Amino acid sequence: MPKEMLMYIMKLNKIFIISIITLFVVTSGQMAFGYGGPPAQSSANNYTVEIYTDNESYMLGDTITFTGTVNKYDDGRNLRITIFDSTDRYLITQKTSVNPDGTFSHSIELNKKFSDGKFIVKTQYGSTNTTVKITSFVISSNNDTIISQDNEIPSWLKTTVGYWADGVSSDGEFINAIKFLIEDGIIQIPSTTQGTGNTDQIPSWLKTTVGYWADGVSSDGEFINTIKFLIENGLMTISN
Repeated sequence: MPKEMLMYIMKLNKIFIISIITLFVVTSGQMAFGYGGPPAQSSANNYTVEIYTDNESYMLGDTITFTGTVNKYDDGRNLRITIFDSTDRYLITQKTSVNPDGTFSHSIELNKKFSDGKFIVKTQYGSTNTTVKITSFVISSNNDTIISQDNEIPSWLKTTVGYWADGVSSDGEFINAIKFLIEDGIIQIPSTTQGTGNTDQIPSWLKTTVGYWADGVSSDGEFINTIKFLIENGLMTISN
């Protein structure tokens, strides 16, 4: 075989080997990155919010002030604060700016859109890749603290109260459930004079009142007044 022909064949083989190696490297890189796509964005890059209220309980007509921080500032984003009632019914949404240091403060008047009861606040920063922060506050016509914001009334309470109102459970079971929530700090009763008496004296109208609360008809404030009645008349003894 002529020398020129041999050199030409060797050159072709070299080109073929380089092509195979290049194809292998490119294909391997594509497999490592999901067929050429970049890795999915980590949830750690989301915009997160911390939000607080200036009080736990308010009266109608008061102004509630929300303060807090976001984990990173974006000049083109607004913070959205949305409020729902205890039945998850939408009430209001307001937008507010965030300071370059990541802090914010925004006030909302508790006007005629609101009533006695507990309200849920959902806050988010931006419209995509956003983590929603949820908090709550209470409106009471008596300006009494009804529910500790750091705790939630257990879901079983309304069931227990409803059973008692329907005559299924005993007065003792109802009293013990309420005492547990008060003594554990989940329900906070304003200063109330302890009376003397016994559970045989619970009037029938109390069952109607708490039954309405268990069905979502009456407010937390009316339920608290019922508990105050029990304490003041000695039908319930709360330990200090």
